[in-house]
Amino acid sequence: MCEECGCDHKHEEQNLETKKILDSKSIQLDQSVNDTNNKIAHDLWHSLQKKEILCINILGSPGSGKTTFIEQVSKILGEENIFVIQGDLESDIDKKRLEEKGIGTYQINTHSGCHLNAMMINKAVMDIAITGKMSNKKYLFIENVGNLVCPAGVKIGQHMDLVVSSTTEGSDKPKKYPVIFLDAKLVVISKYDLKDAVDFEESKYIEDIKNINNMVKIIKVSSKQSNNNFDGFKEVAHFIEHERDHLLEHKHEH
Repeated sequence: MCEECGCDHKHEEQNLETKKILDSKSIQLDQSVNDTNNKIAHDLWHSLQKKEILCINILGSPGSGKTTFIEQVSKILGEENIFVIQGDLESDIDKKRLEEKGIGTYQINTHSGCHLNAMMINKAVMDIAITGKMSNKKYLFIENVGNLVCPAGVKIGQHMDLVVSSTTEGSDKPKKYPVIFLDAKLVVISKYDLKDAVDFEESKYIEDIKNINNMVKIIKVSSKQSNNNFDGFKEVAHFIEHERDHLLEHKHEH
C-alpha cells in the first residue's frame, strides 16, 4: 500500500518510469537541435567554400587576445580581404575597435548565450551578403564568445578552429579544458612576452596539447615586441593562406 495516500499504486515506480520518459524526450530534443545546427553548418561550410572564403572559428577565454590577434594578422593578410563576425554577450566594443582599423565587422550579441551557433552565423552571412560587404573577401573570421567550455566542438560552418591561449591564463589550460583544443588546427600562444613574468611552463603546456591533438600547429606571438614576435603573426598568416589554398584545391577536385 502506498504510504503517501493509502492507494494501491506504487508512486516510486511510476515516478521512475516518468523520469525515464522525460529523459528520453530530452535526449531526442537535444539530438534534434544538434542535427538542425549541424545541417545548417554543413551547408554553410560548402557555401563559403564555393565563394572561395576560408571560415575560421576563433576560440579562447575572455581577455586571451582574440581581437588583438585579428588586428595583427589583418595587417599581413590585408584588411580588405577579411570580414569579421564578432560574438559577445553584450556590447559592440570590439566591433568598433576593428572597424577603426578598416576591418568590416558584423556584431552578434548572444545576451545569455555562451556560444555562437550555426543559425546565428547563417543569418549573419545572409545579412552581410545583402549589403555586398562580403564581396571579394578571402577570409571570414568568427570571433566566438570568450569561453573555453561552451563553444568547444560546436559546428558553425567553420573550415578550421583556431584557439588563442595567452601565457597569462596559466600553463594548465590544456589539462583543464582539453575539448577546446581537440579539433583545433592552430593554437596561438599570445602575450608571449609575458611568459617569464607569469612563470609560464611552455614545454609542459605544449606537451599537454600534443597529448590531446598531436596534429595541431602551435605558434607563439606577441603584439608588444615589434621585431621578433611579429614573425609569429607572419607565420600565422602563412598558415591561414595555406589553409585557404588547400580549401580551394579541394573545391576544384569536386
